[in-house]
Amino acid sequence: MQAVSPDKLQANIWKFYLFQFLLNFQLWWPIWVLYLTEQRGFTLGQVTLIDVPFWMSIIALQIPAAAIADRWGRKPTLIAAACALTTAVTLFGLASSFPLILASYLIWGIGFSLLFGTESAFLYDTLKALGREEDYPKVYGRAWGLVTAAALAGTLLGAPVAAATDLSFPIVISGGLAFLAVLAAATFTEPAPEARSERRLTYGRIITDSVDILRRRPAVRYSILFYGLITVGSIAPVFFFQPFLLDHDIAVGQMGFWQTPARLAGIVGAVGAYRILAALGPRRTFYLMPTVLFASYALLAVWNSIYAQLAFPFMTMMVFLSQPAVTDYINRRVPTEQRATMISLTNLIRAAVLIPSAPLLGLLADRVSLAASFWAGGAMIAVLGLPLLALWSPHLLRESKPAPAPEPGPAAPAP
Repeated sequence: MQAVSPDKLQANIWKFYLFQFLLNFQLWWPIWVLYLTEQRGFTLGQVTLIDVPFWMSIIALQIPAAAIADRWGRKPTLIAAACALTTAVTLFGLASSFPLILASYLIWGIGFSLLFGTESAFLYDTLKALGREEDYPKVYGRAWGLVTAAALAGTLLGAPVAAATDLSFPIVISGGLAFLAVLAAATFTEPAPEARSERRLTYGRIITDSVDILRRRPAVRYSILFYGLITVGSIAPVFFFQPFLLDHDIAVGQMGFWQTPARLAGIVGAVGAYRILAALGPRRTFYLMPTVLFASYALLAVWNSIYAQLAFPFMTMMVFLSQPAVTDYINRRVPTEQRATMISLTNLIRAAVLIPSAPLLGLLADRVSLAASFWAGGAMIAVLGLPLLALWSPHLLRESKPAPAPEPGPAAPAP
């Protein structure tokens, strides 16, 4: 097979940045909860409940979608993901009935299943082909910084656009913006095609070997479960930030301004991930995340003030820090031909956590108060985090400097 040009592989990096920015430059960020509650008549409980089919579709599709990327390539999978997300956003903004909104969520689930795991594997394989895999936390962190920068731009622009028009208009426009990411993905160069052509693992074999890695490598298993723990910390910023601001008399046109610090904190967490990992080490970094999330939930629960919103930036920072930190940890321990499948399990565990927890917290917000939801979120972090970190900690202590797993990987000894 003809070798891939280093120049084309190097170009993958800035094209990946562009792809991530375009896919996340969405004007619905600051108003999507208000769109469902104010324009479509949903309660907060219903907003969180409708996410259940979305996350269930991810549980059903995540591993098959990632196995497709491992078997047939990263580039076509990323193009398909961007197409699905474009369709979902457009339909969501045009939907005038519950079945259409549900359909948009299910298509959204398909897009997310194709995207997550594949995008990380695409970047890591590109860097590995260039001999730069050590740069992954820095490069992937920058990409997630751009994700947050795009969301910040959409947040600042979307709120005044919604105030000047209506709550559905910015969402429909966002579908057109997402299509630009399809065009960016079409210019990618497929990294490491030889890994798929040499071994030609079947679709079923990829899944079987991935399950075997989870069984024999507790460090990988616990890191994936840890990502599920951090997911609990994302519920408040995603679902309850906008209602929190509304409860404190913040107008729709000002929503973007008040959410800006959280977006900036996400950029800091993502872009600074490699520096934080270098300064603290993986073990202290992984302990830091749930500690900050618990403290943030507690602050929101006890302080009924608009100024308690300073907890949301800290939560967002930890969530965005977790993405490059956890995926780098996993990438170093799995082989190329199963990388997308293994990384995709972080999205699957996120879905498994959100299906029960988000509706529960939404129901508490409806029936009791937002403060009750915040107390419950903090309790989940503590109850799930303590035993998980106790199980994972011995493996983290043994790993002073993680080494990449030897290819092909499934037969390698557990750490």
